[in-house]
Amino acid sequence: MAGFDANRSMVNEDALAAFLASPITGNITEVPGIGDGAKRLLARSFGNESSVTTTYQLIGKFLTLRKAGMSQQDHLDAMWHWLKDRNINAFRSGIVLCVAEKCNLMIPGIYSADAEPMSCTII
Repeated sequence: MAGFDANRSMVNEDALAAFLASPITGNITEVPGIGDGAKRLLARSFGNESSVTTTYQLIGKFLTLRKAGMSQQDHLDAMWHWLKDRNINAFRSGIVLCVAEKCNLMIPGIYSADAEPMSCTII
């Protein structure tokens, strides 16, 4: 089953760099790839899960998806599928990449672009 693919991440290099260099404000649209449509979809409760309305909650979700012994690719896939389940159809891989890169600044080693045999398309 398809999942996260860095080659499908069409993140603008400047947008990613700005996001990584800036402090988190909490405004979920600060994450490259999350616009008003994705913001509305994430703000809905889904099943037994609460809505996600802030960058902090989105990062928290990413971290809670990490299980003991899980490979990096499995972790990225889990976040990708979590977004897919919430009908986030555009920029899924880009959103995952941005959150993973931001988390790696706070928790070094949680993500490494060199860990998986993939390259990243940055426009």
